[in-house]
Amino acid sequence: PQTVVAVNACDVAVSLDNSAGTLVDISGSTNSVRMRLSNTLGVAFTFGTRWPIRLECKSDAELTMRGIYSQADTEAVRQLLRWFFTDRGARTLQVDVPSAAGGGDRFTFEVRLENLDVPLDGVEAAPIPVEATMRPTGSFSIAAIAS
Repeated sequence: PQTVVAVNACDVAVSLDNSAGTLVDISGSTNSVRMRLSNTLGVAFTFGTRWPIRLECKSDAELTMRGIYSQADTEAVRQLLRWFFTDRGARTLQVDVPSAAGGGDRFTFEVRLENLDVPLDGVEAAPIPVEATMRPTGSFSIAAIAS
């Protein structure tokens, strides 16, 4: 049967630690988060068959978040710029799907900022989309959001 409980990302909640270690909701100034979760796989082949044997070992992630450039101090891009230029180190990133309401999924990562992409185009009238790539340090998790 076809699913009747599909969700969309319209109300995803995104929070990032500020320099004081307090989670700040930056959902209103972000419009995309991509969580690429991966496992390292080992492969072996044996005589007499063409099919591989695969084993999994370590897990990793790459997190890409797009924020809208603004000059408001508590919004996503200002937090990211401060993180890059001033307050280096690991931060907590929390992503609630489909929203922060009870029953959803909460992904929690302790991440380091790998890079920021700030595309400036003098003929573009749209807000500037800034993309940040983050990588976890240590474990990451998914948990149900309590009601």
